Amino acid sequence: MKIAPICLLSLVMLATGADAQTMYRWVDKSGKVHYSDQPPPKEIKKVDQPRLGTSTIETSGLPYEAQKAARDFPVTIYTTPDCAAECKMARDYLARRGVPYSEKSLASNDEIVAFRDRFKVDNVFVPAITVGSQQRQGFEETAWSGMLDTAGYPRSAIPGSVTRPAPAAQ
Repeated sequence: MKIAPICLLSLVMLATGADAQTMYRWVDKSGKVHYSDQPPPKEIKKVDQPRLGTSTIETSGLPYEAQKAARDFPVTIYTTPDCAAECKMARDYLARRGVPYSEKSLASNDEIVAFRDRFKVDNVFVPAITVGSQQRQGFEETAWSGMLDTAGYPRSAIPGSVTRPAPAAQ
Protein backbone atom coordinates (compact mmCIF):
# COMPACT_ATOMS: atom_id res chain seq x y z
CA MET A 1 0.00 0.00 0.00
CA LYS A 2 2.97 2.35 0.34
CA ILE A 3 3.68 2.08 -3.39
CA ALA A 4 0.86 4.45 -4.40
CA PRO A 5 2.17 7.46 -2.39
CA ILE A 6 5.71 6.83 -3.65
CA CYS A 7 4.51 6.68 -7.28
CA LEU A 8 2.49 9.85 -6.80
CA LEU A 9 5.46 11.66 -5.26
CA SER A 10 7.71 10.50 -8.11
CA LEU A 11 5.28 11.78 -10.72
CA VAL A 12 5.04 15.17 -9.01
CA MET A 13 8.82 15.46 -8.86
CA LEU A 14 9.16 14.54 -12.54
CA ALA A 15 6.51 17.05 -13.58
CA THR A 16 8.06 19.92 -11.65
CA GLY A 17 11.57 19.09 -12.83
CA ALA A 18 10.59 19.33 -16.50
CA ASP A 19 9.85 23.05 -16.25
CA ALA A 20 13.18 23.85 -14.63
CA GLN A 21 15.45 22.65 -17.47
CA THR A 22 17.75 25.21 -19.03
CA MET A 23 17.94 25.63 -22.80
CA TYR A 24 20.99 27.09 -24.57
CA ARG A 25 21.11 28.67 -28.02
CA TRP A 26 24.31 29.65 -29.80
CA VAL A 27 25.78 30.11 -33.26
CA ASP A 28 29.03 28.31 -34.11
CA LYS A 29 31.89 29.65 -36.28
CA SER A 30 30.29 28.33 -39.47
CA GLY A 31 27.01 30.14 -38.71
CA LYS A 32 25.03 27.07 -37.70
CA VAL A 33 22.48 27.65 -34.93
CA HIS A 34 22.50 25.11 -32.09
CA TYR A 35 19.89 24.42 -29.43
CA SER A 36 20.81 22.18 -26.52
CA ASP A 37 20.20 21.46 -22.89
CA GLN A 38 24.00 21.27 -22.49
CA PRO A 39 26.17 24.42 -22.21
CA PRO A 40 28.00 25.37 -25.43
CA PRO A 41 31.76 24.94 -25.91
CA LYS A 42 33.91 27.45 -24.03
CA GLU A 43 35.02 29.28 -27.22
CA ILE A 44 31.43 30.42 -27.87
CA LYS A 45 31.11 33.98 -26.55
CA LYS A 46 27.44 34.76 -27.15
CA VAL A 47 24.94 32.37 -25.62
CA ASP A 48 21.20 32.90 -25.38
CA GLN A 49 19.07 31.12 -22.85
CA PRO A 50 15.56 31.41 -24.27
CA ARG A 51 12.85 30.96 -21.71
CA LEU A 52 10.49 28.22 -22.68
CA GLY A 53 6.86 28.88 -21.98
CA THR A 54 4.23 26.46 -20.92
CA SER A 55 2.92 23.87 -23.31
CA THR A 56 -0.09 25.87 -24.41
CA ILE A 57 -0.88 27.13 -27.87
CA GLU A 58 -1.37 30.86 -28.30
CA THR A 59 -4.67 31.80 -29.92
CA SER A 60 -6.42 35.04 -30.55
CA GLY A 61 -9.04 34.17 -27.97
CA LEU A 62 -11.59 33.52 -30.70
CA PRO A 63 -12.95 30.11 -31.61
CA TYR A 64 -11.57 28.59 -34.81
CA GLU A 65 -14.79 29.29 -36.75
CA ALA A 66 -14.64 32.99 -35.88
CA GLN A 67 -10.94 33.21 -36.75
CA LYS A 68 -11.60 31.60 -40.15
CA ALA A 69 -14.63 33.79 -40.84
CA ALA A 70 -12.71 36.93 -39.84
CA ARG A 71 -9.87 35.99 -42.18
CA ASP A 72 -12.09 35.03 -45.14
CA PHE A 73 -14.96 37.49 -44.63
CA PRO A 74 -13.77 40.53 -42.64
CA VAL A 75 -16.50 42.69 -41.14
CA THR A 76 -16.47 46.47 -41.37
CA ILE A 77 -19.17 48.76 -40.06
CA TYR A 78 -19.56 52.29 -41.34
CA THR A 79 -20.81 55.01 -39.03
CA THR A 80 -21.00 58.79 -38.88
CA PRO A 81 -20.22 61.05 -35.94
CA ASP A 82 -23.92 61.86 -35.48
CA CYS A 83 -25.10 58.22 -35.55
CA ALA A 84 -25.86 57.40 -31.92
CA ALA A 85 -28.64 54.93 -31.10
CA GLU A 86 -28.64 52.84 -34.28
CA CYS A 87 -24.84 52.58 -34.38
CA LYS A 88 -24.72 51.60 -30.71
CA MET A 89 -27.30 48.88 -31.36
CA ALA A 90 -25.17 47.59 -34.26
CA ARG A 91 -21.97 47.57 -32.19
CA ASP A 92 -23.75 45.86 -29.29
CA TYR A 93 -25.15 43.21 -31.65
CA LEU A 94 -21.69 42.42 -33.06
CA ALA A 95 -20.28 42.25 -29.52
CA ARG A 96 -23.04 39.83 -28.42
CA ARG A 97 -22.15 37.58 -31.34
CA GLY A 98 -18.42 37.90 -30.67
CA VAL A 99 -17.74 39.21 -34.16
CA PRO A 100 -14.41 41.00 -34.64
CA TYR A 101 -14.89 44.08 -36.80
CA SER A 102 -13.30 47.30 -37.88
CA GLU A 103 -15.20 50.55 -37.86
CA LYS A 104 -14.92 53.38 -40.35
CA SER A 105 -16.36 56.72 -39.37
CA LEU A 106 -17.50 58.74 -42.37
CA ALA A 107 -16.43 62.17 -41.18
CA SER A 108 -15.04 63.82 -44.32
CA ASN A 109 -16.50 64.40 -47.77
CA ASP A 110 -13.83 62.12 -49.28
CA GLU A 111 -14.88 59.28 -46.97
CA ILE A 112 -18.54 59.78 -47.87
CA VAL A 113 -17.73 59.76 -51.61
CA ALA A 114 -15.68 56.57 -51.17
CA PHE A 115 -18.59 54.99 -49.27
CA ARG A 116 -21.06 55.92 -52.04
CA ASP A 117 -18.72 54.43 -54.64
CA ARG A 118 -18.22 51.22 -52.67
CA PHE A 119 -21.93 50.73 -51.97
CA LYS A 120 -23.01 52.14 -55.38
CA VAL A 121 -25.61 54.42 -53.75
CA ASP A 122 -26.48 58.10 -53.79
CA ASN A 123 -27.61 58.37 -50.17
CA VAL A 124 -25.61 57.38 -47.10
CA PHE A 125 -27.60 55.42 -44.53
CA VAL A 126 -25.70 54.25 -41.46
CA PRO A 127 -24.83 52.05 -39.77
CA ALA A 128 -23.78 50.04 -42.79
CA ILE A 129 -21.92 46.75 -42.86
CA THR A 130 -19.72 44.76 -45.18
CA VAL A 131 -19.13 41.08 -44.55
CA GLY A 132 -16.55 40.04 -47.11
CA SER A 133 -18.06 41.29 -50.38
CA GLN A 134 -21.65 41.44 -49.06
CA GLN A 135 -22.90 44.84 -47.98
CA ARG A 136 -25.97 46.39 -46.45
CA GLN A 137 -27.02 49.85 -45.32
CA GLY A 138 -28.99 50.29 -42.11
CA PHE A 139 -29.12 48.05 -39.07
CA GLU A 140 -31.64 45.28 -39.33
CA GLU A 141 -30.69 42.44 -37.00
CA THR A 142 -32.27 39.70 -39.11
CA ALA A 143 -30.45 40.79 -42.27
CA TRP A 144 -27.11 41.23 -40.48
CA SER A 145 -27.60 37.85 -38.82
CA GLY A 146 -28.10 36.18 -42.20
CA MET A 147 -24.93 37.75 -43.59
CA LEU A 148 -22.86 36.73 -40.56
CA ASP A 149 -24.33 33.20 -40.50
CA THR A 150 -23.52 32.72 -44.19
CA ALA A 151 -19.93 33.86 -43.56
CA GLY A 152 -19.57 31.32 -40.75
CA TYR A 153 -19.46 33.57 -37.70
CA PRO A 154 -20.68 31.99 -34.44
CA ARG A 155 -24.15 32.96 -33.27
CA SER A 156 -22.95 33.97 -29.82
CA ALA A 157 -19.72 35.04 -28.17
CA ILE A 158 -17.77 32.71 -25.93
CA PRO A 159 -18.32 33.81 -22.31
CA GLY A 160 -15.41 35.95 -21.19
CA SER A 161 -14.04 36.39 -24.70
CA VAL A 162 -13.03 39.77 -26.02
CA THR A 163 -14.04 40.92 -29.48
CA ARG A 164 -10.83 41.67 -31.30
CA PRO A 165 -10.53 44.00 -34.25
CA ALA A 166 -10.52 42.38 -37.64
CA PRO A 167 -7.93 43.25 -40.27
CA ALA A 168 -8.53 46.72 -41.68
CA ALA A 169 -10.94 46.84 -44.59
CA GLN A 170 -9.63 47.90 -47.96
